Amino acid sequence: MKHIKLGKYVLIYLAGFLTSFSGVLDSLVKIPLSYEELKKSYVYDNKFLTGQWTTNAEYLANSSELGLDPSQPKMTLSMKVFEDGSASGEMMSEKICDALPLTWNIRLEADAPTFRDFFFNRKFYLKQLHKGRIQTVAELELVNKDRKHGSMKFNVIGDGTGALPKKITLAKNLPQYISDFKELSDYCGESPIQYWKDFYPKRGKNIHK
Repeated sequence: MKHIKLGKYVLIYLAGFLTSFSGVLDSLVKIPLSYEELKKSYVYDNKFLTGQWTTNAEYLANSSELGLDPSQPKMTLSMKVFEDGSASGEMMSEKICDALPLTWNIRLEADAPTFRDFFFNRKFYLKQLHKGRIQTVAELELVNKDRKHGSMKFNVIGDGTGALPKKITLAKNLPQYISDFKELSDYCGESPIQYWKDFYPKRGKNIHK
């Protein structure tokens, strides 16, 4: 009887151990899944970054809550985040288009994030397509994300164009985006024409010949 009771306790102990161990294994299995979700939510920022952004807070009552400075130049950004977490979007302002008049492809991009991006500001790069090659013309870092109000702030840490302010704050899905985008698209469409009009007279040539 003593051996039977002892065996009973051993079985109960083993059952408890296996149940606990199973829970540990289940937690270990879920770690990669949790890590992936963490990256998507806080590092990739898929939902937050994807959208239409502008610096224009005209007709907006809570512009101060968004952190938008009325003195900022009018800028638009149409951003998309891809499956691997990399991001890319068309960025426009009058000064950017004047500084880069010979391309229709001016984009703000970020590489797929790494573990480093949990602890340091994420880097973004302003790029242009010029003579068949992608060139990086400016470097920015994302220093603040206000998910509550839908705004984000960049510091410009390197600018080869001279067209960017030192700080840029954009807000998402504002009512002025569509009109801002059209206005800047029209302006940027004229930039190459204006460039060549200025280019030839400086060299003593008549553009109308």
